[in-house]
This record gives sequence, structure tokens and C-alpha cells, in this order.
Amino acid sequence: MKFAVAVSGNKVNGPGESEEIQIYQVNDGKFELVEKYANPALEASGARGIQMIRSAVDHGVDALVLSEIGSPGFNYVKNRMKIYIVPEIPVNEALKMILDGQVKPASAATHEHGHHH
Repeated sequence: MKFAVAVSGNKVNGPGESEEIQIYQVNDGKFELVEKYANPALEASGARGIQMIRSAVDHGVDALVLSEIGSPGFNYVKNRMKIYIVPEIPVNEALKMILDGQVKPASAATHEHGHHH
């Protein structure tokens, strides 16, 4: 299973705000960083979260790990992949919580649209 994590300063962040996207491959309960790239949302003039999410879809991931997601982004991927919402915590802690079953896939957006504060 492949996870795309929105990351800023080694902590999980939102799709439109994060500095980079880290792709992790998970096998047998262990996760390995296999790729990272600059978040394309930072160069986007609008729909920034969607730009990040679209790039993750293009990288063939099975799940997103984010600190928040608006309804446009959630609706864009809700039937394509799982979305895990965690606090702005270190990436390794977030992935461990997900793998341990402490975090369930999101069933709704965290906010309607626009930048979340």
C-alpha cells in the first residue's frame, strides 16, 4: 500500500499548505519513504488542495495522510482512495497510528472549502 503524506517540517500538514509530498510504501506493518517532491499546490493560483491531491493520484497512491481536507478535495478522492486525518504530528507517529488502527479513514471533509485555520 502506498501513502502520500502532506508534510511541512517533518509534520503532517494540509494539502494546500504543505512544503512537500512524501510517498511511503507500507509492507508487513513497516513503512519506507520511497519518494518526495515539492508540493505543486504552492505554485497554484487556486484550488491548491486539489493540485496536491491530483499529484498524489498521479503517483499511484492508495491513501492520503493530511491534517485537514476541504470538501472539494474530499469529494475529488472519496471513491478513489482512503483519506486519513491526523493532527500536525511527526510523519512517523502518524503512520504508526494509522498502521496500528488508531486512525480510521475519514468519512467527511474537515471543512467546506478554502483555507482552513
